[in-house]
Amino acid sequence: MHAPGTDAYEDALARIFFPEAARRRPACVVVPRSAKDVATVLRAATAAGTRVTVRGGGLGSDCVADGAVMLDLSQHLDEARPAADRVTVGGGATMATLHRAVAPAGRAVPVGVVGHTGLGMATRGGIGHLTRSRGLTLDHLVGAELVLPSGDIVRLTERSTGEETELWWAVRGAAPHVGVVTSATFRTHGTGPVRVDRAVVGTDALATYFRVAPELPRDTSMSAVLGYTSLSPDEPVLFLCTVCASGDDSAVGRARAAASAVVAASGSSPLHRSETSGRYPAGLPEFAPPAAGGREPAPLRMPRPGDGPRGSFFGKAVFTGPTLDATAADALAERIRAAPTRACRIDFQHTGGALADVADTATAFWGRTAQWSIPLNAIWDDAADDEASRAWVRDTLRALAAHTVGVYSVELRPDLPEYEAEARAAYGGNLPRLQALRHRLDPTGVLAPLPR
Repeated sequence: MHAPGTDAYEDALARIFFPEAARRRPACVVVPRSAKDVATVLRAATAAGTRVTVRGGGLGSDCVADGAVMLDLSQHLDEARPAADRVTVGGGATMATLHRAVAPAGRAVPVGVVGHTGLGMATRGGIGHLTRSRGLTLDHLVGAELVLPSGDIVRLTERSTGEETELWWAVRGAAPHVGVVTSATFRTHGTGPVRVDRAVVGTDALATYFRVAPELPRDTSMSAVLGYTSLSPDEPVLFLCTVCASGDDSAVGRARAAASAVVAASGSSPLHRSETSGRYPAGLPEFAPPAAGGREPAPLRMPRPGDGPRGSFFGKAVFTGPTLDATAADALAERIRAAPTRACRIDFQHTGGALADVADTATAFWGRTAQWSIPLNAIWDDAADDEASRAWVRDTLRALAAHTVGVYSVELRPDLPEYEAEARAAYGGNLPRLQALRHRLDPTGVLAPLPR
């Protein structure tokens, strides 16, 4: 256990990605080596009525809370063990760790667009370039070791019975509310080269993008970013990233034609257009606009102790249906122009396809009817921009309200006043079932809260 004021305590917080989370002050940091260690902490916390948060990959904004015990799984449980078409990872493993283990065999699991994400993302969704063709990361979960607030350790699979059936349902979409995942097993898939078509165009192409993307077959995802790049210092751009997971020439041609239709809708020539291919996921370019001269954007890097002062981040993520139209495009183009800093961005992560192959009630994840997951990211360095940056995100949410069908639970923040409303939207019709399970397992509220 690391107490406040010790070097180990400060170092653990310095490695948290979200600056605001890294500035919080937990009661202590515990670095378990096994599920038994986690069980000991949860039993003690339940007896004392003390909140526990979990740091897995370290990207989540809620992995630290003031006055809580922070379980840091990343230091001793960041491991991956492949076996045939399965891979078992520790509770502190990142998706990059997972893929380094399975890549030599030419296999992969559909994950998000950043390798630093951990099991917090993987058990609450996992949206990325293969969502349309393969579904969510959690759809490939075949087993999990879960430590309950009581300290009991359960091993869950699709063959689980009794109350463990409920836990197996809940761990796929809402794991932080029912226990601590100390290991997880995923089904892997053979993968070939993936074709990526990238273009940077004016925001006037956004309405065409909203029309073209839902018409694509599930082997192709067309995601996008509204933001700024040194390619266009004074005007925001639309960055288009079209990923074809099929090696068939006709599929690649169809994907290229769709991207070209969006590019042609802009009133000016593209600032950048390129095609590449690579192995998923490590061989694909960053999901961000290239810089001047076509330079690749810097990869997202996790912070390290000693990095010095850090800026701030405030994010939300909502699901929308296929109804985004020209009116929404105009409103969102205005919102990115109104961003308080050039680092702010609006992402459009293309879903649909295989996402809807599983019913909303089959797992705790709610949002299978979505055509897009839309993260809104405000990023700033100057404390004077704090209020304006948060207001920009909330105002942009209102611009999307008519099209919103849900909230992505990975961006839920229990410390914010809007938490209850957003959590209800995140879990939708599954919320009563989750509430009943949590009431039985965690009546004193040791783990992440749910709305009453």
